[in-house]
Amino acid sequence: MKLTVQAPAKINLYLDVVKRRENGYHDIESIMHTVSLSDTVTVELTDKDITLSSNFPHVPTDEKNIAYKAAKAFFEAANIEGGASIHIEKHIPVASGLAGGSTDAAATLKALNELCGYPLSEEELLRVGGGLGADVPFCILGGCAICEGLGEVMTPLPPLKGMTVLITRGGEGVSTPRAYGMIDELYGEGVNCRHADFDSTVNAIKENSIGALFSGAYNIFEEVILPVHSTAKAQKDILLEHGADLAMMSGSGPAVFGFFKNTASANAAASAIRKFGARAFICETV
Repeated sequence: MKLTVQAPAKINLYLDVVKRRENGYHDIESIMHTVSLSDTVTVELTDKDITLSSNFPHVPTDEKNIAYKAAKAFFEAANIEGGASIHIEKHIPVASGLAGGSTDAAATLKALNELCGYPLSEEELLRVGGGLGADVPFCILGGCAICEGLGEVMTPLPPLKGMTVLITRGGEGVSTPRAYGMIDELYGEGVNCRHADFDSTVNAIKENSIGALFSGAYNIFEEVILPVHSTAKAQKDILLEHGADLAMMSGSGPAVFGFFKNTASANAAASAIRKFGARAFICETV
């Protein structure tokens, strides 16, 4: 049996680092939202072994791939002896702060659960996903949600459906561990607190107050990444110059996204981004 599913990217409408744990991990306060930019993941059950392939040559196809790890973790959690053939058609830029790997893992878990007759409940699937990566549980559920703790503590929010988003990606990738290290270096003990008005941004989404949401949107990683990643800074400036109502980095970057009033204005901005030499993807919130 074979199943093909979409694996949508996420953007962060808000992202703050509020605590550094003794083990070096960080607690966050974030608002994540899925967008229509997606990878396509095809999963087929096999008698044994897990194999993985991709149209993108830089994607690892062995145990290093989080989708491979997801398949292995699923079979162990479901107590099933079997294998799977996984093919990932990449469209989401890698190492960009868009949860490209996490969403592939989430899609793999959901596809295997369906193909095997739903041996795992949603709660169990989320627990398996949480063991793979902080963004995987959100990618399993999708939509819009507050994500706290390491990212696994989720509270659903009303999704912002059908809003035009332009995502841009250029320059070198950003190491997530290094980005967190830069936050620690910048704030020191001051990392153990809120750095922006999280509650007001949450309320803006609940009340569908888009203007207030755009005013309150925040990403702490912009403070450490944009000063040293000139390409990301330039892309943000281009989006704002071409009429974006909001332009901000997603996750630890370096991808930048902008909200536009319509597709025509997003197309004009995308043209400018491509002339600059970066990639541009027009999509919408889902």
